[in-house]
Amino acid sequence: MTTPLKDAIDRAHPATLPDSFRTIAFGKLLRGQIPQVLRNKAGDGGNSSQVATLETLALPEDARAALIMRADCRTGTGAGVLAVQAYGTTPGSGQIAVAPNGDIVMLTADNNEGVDVTYIPERGDVVEVALPCTASVLTIPAALTARGVIALLSANATSAAPGLTGQKIVLVPGAAPATTKANLNVAKTQVLFNVATDLVTAATVRLLVAAAADLDTLLEANSNIV
Repeated sequence: MTTPLKDAIDRAHPATLPDSFRTIAFGKLLRGQIPQVLRNKAGDGGNSSQVATLETLALPEDARAALIMRADCRTGTGAGVLAVQAYGTTPGSGQIAVAPNGDIVMLTADNNEGVDVTYIPERGDVVEVALPCTASVLTIPAALTARGVIALLSANATSAAPGLTGQKIVLVPGAAPATTKANLNVAKTQVLFNVATDLVTAATVRLLVAAAADLDTLLEANSNIV
């Protein structure tokens, strides 16, 4: 007999509940698909994936932020409720935003400490890809783009001739970036580096792609778990 997995979970039969939790990857669900709460945090400056003026609340790669629901801090120029900015916006004084790579960023000069943030994470699987680049473009394997690339978490140029290697600042998806930066193209099928100066010939990138244990699909699908 088959039944939708969501119904099997609702029945919570002690003999099959562990199998249900394994099927939906329950630990990953708790980490990456329910609102997360950070308490009394301080930002870390000097993150190589961010612009130099920002400090970072670095998040686990499998729980990067999609949306900040609320944020405030206890001390600093921005003390009190922080103004949440749109994804990828460089925050100013008294502001906070989700960075292009899914970390949370604030203005370093504000020196905010004791920061509380409630945010919705971006569910997915983390995949590392090391590939050659053509004209400073890394083409993401078709198997990953078929699943759906969500975000570029980090980009490290490992070879350049005679350009610039090293970690790049991650920007929102768009056209080819300026020097020392990297981003996905709009279709999220390529990682783009600067073609005029950086001249990247190989890179290692970490991507967030659609989860293999996709909760919506699993819950609606018929299962032998009863």
